[in-house]
Amino acid sequence: MARDRLSRLQRRILAWLVAEDQRTRGTMTASHEDLVRVLVARGHDKGNVSTSLTGLEAKGLITITRTPGGRAEAVDLTPAGRHLVVNYDKCSWILIG
Repeated sequence: MARDRLSRLQRRILAWLVAEDQRTRGTMTASHEDLVRVLVARGHDKGNVSTSLTGLEAKGLITITRTPGGRAEAVDLTPAGRHLVVNYDKCSWILIG
């Protein structure tokens, strides 16, 4: 199952997206720039963040909206990503802090 193959960073990304969705009450997608800034501030390498986001997108758990020039602009959970987070063991998601 896809959740068994998620890295700690990928789980952290999904947890951040859920928190951001709750904060905005689902009225807007999360900023790619904000997500990367938060994770880099917590010690993650920007390249690893990018690779993890690409992996999550390939698994169908997130979508990355891009500008016409190809630059990542926004990140959002897909229904499959939301389902995974809701059904995952809650203790596994205590990764944000």
